[in-house]
Amino acid sequence: MSWLLKALPYVIAVALFGAWTGLVWHLGGRSTGDAVRLEWQTDRVNNARAAVDAFTRTLDAQWQMTDSLAKRDAAHAKEIERVQGEKALLERQLSTGAVRVSVPARVPACPAAGPSGAAAAGQPAEARAELDPAFAAALAGITGEGDIAIHDLNACIDRYNEVRDRINALNGAGGTHAQTP
Repeated sequence: MSWLLKALPYVIAVALFGAWTGLVWHLGGRSTGDAVRLEWQTDRVNNARAAVDAFTRTLDAQWQMTDSLAKRDAAHAKEIERVQGEKALLERQLSTGAVRVSVPARVPACPAAGPSGAAAAGQPAEARAELDPAFAAALAGITGEGDIAIHDLNACIDRYNEVRDRINALNGAGGTHAQTP
């Protein structure tokens, strides 16, 4: 036998050992890479879940705020309708003379020109002047418009406060954003 045949089992053993080592190294490196990829993928999934949860919380808060503001707007519209009805009724009563408005008048300098009749308990009678019904109705219209403007402003302030409080609550639960005054 030649020396080649005597060395053949050793050469085959070394070749098998080398192949086995290469296969183990290749699979080990591959599994390490797979583990890293799996870890990255897990992080990406967790980040995506957190983003979806935050988005869902934001949408829920938005729907709740929309419903709440719609209810507030309906109540405000009802209040404005009530105020306008009262204003129209008062203007109608004033213009027809059913309700009369008088204001204090300046007492004349001459006591003889004052109102005739005795004052109660020694007090001088208060001089009053009655307003023209059309002027009283116009004056009531102006004050009614002021009342409506005040109701509108209060509704606007209430809406602002509600939105601010909900946003602050949402930011407080989900992050460390500064709260607005």
